[in-house]
Amino acid sequence: MRCAQCDQSMSEARTLSTHHTSEGWVRYKRCACGGVSIELLTLDTRPTGVHAARA
Repeated sequence: MRCAQCDQSMSEARTLSTHHTSEGWVRYKRCACGGVSIELLTLDTRPTGVHAARA
């Protein structure tokens, strides 16, 4: 994700807050230039594998 104001990568941006929603989490981040971005984080509900139970 890139900042809409300065086009820097938002990977180093400071997280302002994260809020749970019905579709996942909304995260607000502030770029070094001062721009604020909003991203929606969702969980992938597909199983990643099958694990055998041990007795």
